[in-house]
Amino acid sequence: MPARILFLDDEPDLTEALVDYFRGLGHDALGFCDSFAFEAALGEKGADLVILDLNLPGRSGLELMAEVEALRGVPVILLTALGAGLDRVIGLESGADDYVVKPVDPRELAARAAAVLARRSGRLRALIPFETASADLTAARVLLQDGATEPLSPGEVALLRAFAAHPHRLFTREELIALAPAESLDALDRAIDARIARLRRKLRTDRLVTLRGQGYRYDPPWRD
Repeated sequence: MPARILFLDDEPDLTEALVDYFRGLGHDALGFCDSFAFEAALGEKGADLVILDLNLPGRSGLELMAEVEALRGVPVILLTALGAGLDRVIGLESGADDYVVKPVDPRELAARAAAVLARRSGRLRALIPFETASADLTAARVLLQDGATEPLSPGEVALLRAFAAHPHRLFTREELIALAPAESLDALDRAIDARIARLRRKLRTDRLVTLRGQGYRYDPPWRD
């Protein structure tokens, strides 16, 4: 789900890159290199998540967590330098929800942000395993083994929810159309065939099985 996410880091290029990446995922992302501007934005409209550099000049990230009233109750992910193990422990003990070590991989940070937001909202993070990838239904992303990610459309998420809820069950095309209506005016049976084919390509999987003339089923990579 889209979230209001505030970034505070003293590296302008990193902040701008992360804001652009998270906006591309549909979030309302704002970046700051100045703690006073950050506090003003936080106090004005709040935030669903704050991503905070631990080693800021002036007041550190830990000091901001302790002193800024508007941060109380807001989920926080800390960005920390490699080797700052004690600082990370203190940060978690001070109430941070997670940390990511610099240099930051935006894909890892986005996956961790989705998990924190899901935990704080009381939703379980739904991960469906495939051979070399997982479908993260909470973040609507495919997570590949090499760290790359790819977006899932709402219709693709709906299809995967149906398959995951009923492994090994045969779904007819009509049932799949009802469970995950087409995202355009084309709601013909063959549109389902194209959507399943796209999912197979994204997930690099043979676990979405075609039964010719009957429909589709999901065979998970485990035995019941």
